[in-house]
Amino acid sequence: MRYLTYLVLVVSTSLNAGSIHKWVDENGNVHYGDAPPAKTKSESVHVLSAPNNPGKALPRLSVTDSPQPAAGGESGEQEMSEDQASNICEAARQDLEIINSSARIKLQQPDGSIRYLDTAEIAERKASSQAEVDRFCN
Repeated sequence: MRYLTYLVLVVSTSLNAGSIHKWVDENGNVHYGDAPPAKTKSESVHVLSAPNNPGKALPRLSVTDSPQPAAGGESGEQEMSEDQASNICEAARQDLEIINSSARIKLQQPDGSIRYLDTAEIAERKASSQAEVDRFCN
């Protein structure tokens, strides 16, 4: 009987452990916590678990980045130093490694928000990075 009591006690406390509440104070500030103040109206918040694959950011990918290297055309390639070509090659290889190892890729917007690339954008980025590897890596 004593073991059954302990079991019921453990199960009941673990069921209540994850509740999160949201409330607004008298100044209009929103607060979150596991125990709201006594005389404050609060609402329960359902918290989703983290995704299995939250996505990876490409090191040189931003909203303003072009998938093509800065030097354009064949004449630009001749003017590019060997060090610049090596840097583009390494960045393109890193992009390909991330693209091939992650199903989701995130992009940081200028306002700081994050959006995820769709499959067409990922395929375009992969083709572009592969073209850079073919062009700049020896």
